[in-house]
Amino acid sequence: MKILGIHDGHNSGASILVNGEIICSISEERLSRKKNDLGYPKKSIDEVLKIADIDPQSLDSISFSTNFMHTEDHLQNISGWYSVGIEEQRRDSLKDKAYLNTLFESRRKDRIKDVVDHLGVSTNKIKFHEHHLCHAAAAYYGSHFTFDDKILVLTADGAGDGLCSTVSIGHKGKLSRIASTNRSASVGKIYSRVTYLLGLKPWEHEYKVMGLAPYGDKERSEKLITVFKDLVSLNKTNKLEFSIKSEVETNYCYKYLRDKLERARFDEISRAIQTYTEDIMYEWVESCIKETGITKIACGGGVFMNVKANQKISEIKQLKDIFIFPSCGDESLSLGACWQEYYTKNNIKVELDNIYLGGEFTNTQIEKAIQSFKFKSKVEVQKYEKIELEVAKKLAQNNIVARFSGKMEWGARALGNRSIISNPSSWQNVEKINSMIKMRDFWMPFAPSIISEKQDLYLKNKKNLNSSYMMMAFDTEAIAHDNIAAAVHPRDRSARAQIVTKKQNPKYHELIKNFDDITGIPAVLNTSFNLHGFPLVYKPIDALNVFNKSGLNFLAIGNFLISKS
Repeated sequence: MKILGIHDGHNSGASILVNGEIICSISEERLSRKKNDLGYPKKSIDEVLKIADIDPQSLDSISFSTNFMHTEDHLQNISGWYSVGIEEQRRDSLKDKAYLNTLFESRRKDRIKDVVDHLGVSTNKIKFHEHHLCHAAAAYYGSHFTFDDKILVLTADGAGDGLCSTVSIGHKGKLSRIASTNRSASVGKIYSRVTYLLGLKPWEHEYKVMGLAPYGDKERSEKLITVFKDLVSLNKTNKLEFSIKSEVETNYCYKYLRDKLERARFDEISRAIQTYTEDIMYEWVESCIKETGITKIACGGGVFMNVKANQKISEIKQLKDIFIFPSCGDESLSLGACWQEYYTKNNIKVELDNIYLGGEFTNTQIEKAIQSFKFKSKVEVQKYEKIELEVAKKLAQNNIVARFSGKMEWGARALGNRSIISNPSSWQNVEKINSMIKMRDFWMPFAPSIISEKQDLYLKNKKNLNSSYMMMAFDTEAIAHDNIAAAVHPRDRSARAQIVTKKQNPKYHELIKNFDDITGIPAVLNTSFNLHGFPLVYKPIDALNVFNKSGLNFLAIGNFLISKS
């Protein structure tokens, strides 16, 4: 059974599933080189079909991940509908429902036409699945849980297909929804409007607000939390759902937030919205566990990209195990669409072992790219059979190395194969990386990659929760404040850790182990391999371009180590 999953909204992309296994998945941004690219993902569809060696005519299904999707123009130009308030809400409430139905059908026809014109397939192969069902499917079917387990499946985001959260039970391979909240009471929308209010980019820079939060004064921030509590709380009669507390719906809360938060400090606003989000998500998840009696949970949707909120949720006493789908924003929807389509007809689970789901390039392809590339400065190129050991030696000498190896990791987090890595014990490396290439905001922390055998040395992880994909923050042990000081948050000492196993990424694991053998530190600082404002590199030419344009001095690409003079 061959299924193509398509997400054609913000951060669009495509996935291929064959007989239950996700063969590949790529976001459009990696090919277009436009950060969080949106709209019909033609390039990524072509790429995943090429990687999987599938003729479009042999596809059993082409599955869209939402019933309704806005146009590219609407998604690109948000200022007209983001900076709104109660007046606009009252005006929009008068819109004729017949007009909205016409718009829905028009967009549906346009989206079908995109596929038919591109792939030449029959329209009866084209399916549509609801937005939050795809988030739930990604979380449930992509988790480590078995079909024999009874799983509480939660989704929360800004909104999609009219909903902002759902509660489902996954059991015996099927999802049964038991509660949902419509988009008027969205915790995710409040967070994104605050992001916009602070002069940052919604749907992209929320992590900057989260990173800034620990710097805000606690006492003064607490006074601001009521601004958000007065918008949305848990439903008093059904605590599986959220409710608005006034006339103002969260789609129209920007002017309310602007008026209430005017003249408040930016870091205190950040701390207030982060604390509110952590608290209300904790309260919601705890209520869901109590109401259902199910203590194993799987989560999807953009709100669960907030690793500090995930950490707070993990502390719920009754919770036994939690799985957050890796990079669970809308980029994950194409995978969810594949799984939802597949498991409507099948009931034997196929494990998702890792998310290195992009293209892979041979040493021959890499060597050809190097030979034809015009470097701005003189470089030395050497080939090593044991490239991981050579990189470890460079890191031990306090050099910073860009790494391009194997299949590209899928999702928003760099997981070692398209990463810039360095010695995590040297705080100077933060400044070096920022001045060389990243230009990150001064308050933003970097993250550690730690080999699984020695995670307890640095992380406080009492429940032994899995964190292979950087979806959870952890408090750290005292030794971490020295050994991996450059890879923990300088204010609250938390770490958004990647726990690296030999099974999931043997070469990256070997590299870190080599570094540990040399230095006694079983971790490296890991950040994404890209120029500021651009997506992660994908092809060899992307890596060479970034190396050429930046202050990076070392690039490990395949089995080659390129050094600038």
